[in-house]
Amino acid sequence: MSFTVNANTSSADLRAAYRAGDTTPVDVLDQTLARADAVSGELNCFAYLNTDEAMRQAEASAKRWAAGAPLSDLDGLPISIKDSVASVGTPWRHGTAPNAALPMSTFDAPPAARLKEAGALIFAKTAMPDFGMLASGVSSLYGIVRNPWNTSMNTGGSSAGAGASLAAGIGSMSVGSDIAGSVRLPAAHCGLVALKPTQGRIPHLAPSNVRSAGPMARTVREAAELFAVISRPDSRDFSSLAPDGEPPAGPLDDAAVAGLRVGVMCDMGYGFAAHPQVVATVEAAAELLAAAGAKVTRLGPVFDDDPYLALDRLFAVRARAEWAAFDEEGRARVLPEVVEWCAQADGFDAVRHEEDQNSVTRSAMRFAAAHEPFDIVLSPVLPGLGHRAEMVGLDSHAPLGHCSFTCWYNQSGQPAAAIGFGIAQGVPVAVQVAGPRFTDQRVLAVSEWLEARRSAEFVWPEQPRRAAALSPGFFARGYTEGDYA
Repeated sequence: MSFTVNANTSSADLRAAYRAGDTTPVDVLDQTLARADAVSGELNCFAYLNTDEAMRQAEASAKRWAAGAPLSDLDGLPISIKDSVASVGTPWRHGTAPNAALPMSTFDAPPAARLKEAGALIFAKTAMPDFGMLASGVSSLYGIVRNPWNTSMNTGGSSAGAGASLAAGIGSMSVGSDIAGSVRLPAAHCGLVALKPTQGRIPHLAPSNVRSAGPMARTVREAAELFAVISRPDSRDFSSLAPDGEPPAGPLDDAAVAGLRVGVMCDMGYGFAAHPQVVATVEAAAELLAAAGAKVTRLGPVFDDDPYLALDRLFAVRARAEWAAFDEEGRARVLPEVVEWCAQADGFDAVRHEEDQNSVTRSAMRFAAAHEPFDIVLSPVLPGLGHRAEMVGLDSHAPLGHCSFTCWYNQSGQPAAAIGFGIAQGVPVAVQVAGPRFTDQRVLAVSEWLEARRSAEFVWPEQPRRAAALSPGFFARGYTEGDYA
């Protein structure tokens, strides 16, 4: 067989090739693992290659395709999952060195279970930072994950390895997870598509009211295919939603777009200001919608004070609790920047924690209310074009502090997608497409409409690009190199 898999090979291409007998899931897996071996050393994107189990899955899938009886649209597709998504016989390390010796997982988390039921090939687990509490690809266990568009650049996090591997053309899709932007940020850095769904739409463990698993892919259509599978019910997540019964959205036409009320939000009122090229990219998406008849409204600053301080303290408490569970030797192995940042939690009492929770709830309500008049809101994902690979964030003392455009969607529970929409200074620039709760299909449909009309040509960096170090022009407004200690 001479069928060659690359970054432009879509899931539809693979299904057609399987159906026609032009290739098999076994051959596709062989090519995927060869690609992983060729670039993973430079990108550092994988936590574990699930070679033997994935080959067993591929052989079973090949028999189903030969019999004309695939289990689903994902049958035989190579799909990776994040380190933090448990899957039988694979390691769960949560990105941190003290967990390096934990035994292999003995259960499948809901996303892994759904993938196996669908016949997908779980070929790898992807790298992530310590505790998933950094918006970067820096980990005490895995080291630095590098962006294939420019290996001096960060991938974002915490689904860092998923972003790097997909942009380099390794695998069809990936399952990440998102607590403050952790699928959308890597998608923005790496030019991909990712969806943080309506909270509860995708079952995951442990149940959470702010963290969600989410699909990542190179196209909206493929992200939607993955979403359709991993959003199926699982009673183990008692906070998950009942099936919505809404069929997957097909491509929108201009007539459907003409009725949309679209908000444009480029100023949060706090934090790092958006880079002019980021704002221009969001505005370009808004202008396309306006030209098709959508009613577009520019929003002023959402907040008139800094709501992030309370949220940062909640994140710090979460990280400190995980750190405190280790013995003294284990604590010493956690990434120092994470330890330093979350140490602030040592001085908090229960009253302060309750006050912070109440403050964050009020801010989330204000954020959701700002969206209420609109069917869709467009915004940046990142405030800048990127940052250096070794940086834990734009502010080492608040490593999630540059997540201002993404983090409040987790708190409000609204669906939000990131799509690569432009190219600036050689790297992707993303637009965030969000909607009210339960409008995941609309968010995906509008994202696909925009994707089909973007003017930028995305040439995937299958061979990692070793570009020069970043100039100050990549960073968000308000950032200077001297700020980073």
